[in-house]
Amino acid sequence: MPALRARIVVLRAKFVDAQLATERTDPLNFVPDIDSLAAFRLLAHAEFEDYLETKAREGIASIETAFRNGQNTVRQNISVLVIAMSLPKQLRFEPPNWPADVAELLRAAREWIGKNNGIKDASFTMLSVFSGKMPDEVDGALSASLSSYGSSRGDVAHKSATRVTTIQAPSVEAQAVEDLVSGLDSYFS
Repeated sequence: MPALRARIVVLRAKFVDAQLATERTDPLNFVPDIDSLAAFRLLAHAEFEDYLETKAREGIASIETAFRNGQNTVRQNISVLVIAMSLPKQLRFEPPNWPADVAELLRAAREWIGKNNGIKDASFTMLSVFSGKMPDEVDGALSASLSSYGSSRGDVAHKSATRVTTIQAPSVEAQAVEDLVSGLDSYFS
């Protein structure tokens, strides 16, 4: 989380902070720099996606490490069962097949992460499961907020910034990102 926070601080300083000061000083006559706000939204989204994918890869690596270090029974690997159900993949529980099936499952999970594109509801749920969350622990409100932010990122990624109608005041854009950082921090704490 410190790396995500630090990166957001850099992006905010580069694209938003000067506008925030101007917006506060003269809110009635303030004209936002739409290109900078669009860049901030795109790059913040990329940071959220990278953070979630990194958490998921770390979760998969943790399972592999535990498995290699002797924590390799079905009982000790409930998260493997949840991942198998989420992908969906069949697992054979007999000792000769179990290790190979788990290795294949974790390879498939890594492949899924590599192909992930976005932070919408379904991908947030999968990345959360890969990072060690159980399906009933997935934060629905945070998922909805990330999905909404992912949709708004799509607006600026696929249109000219001058034609995007979802870009808001710098204070609103900065607060949306701060709320997501705080939400992710609480979620993974």
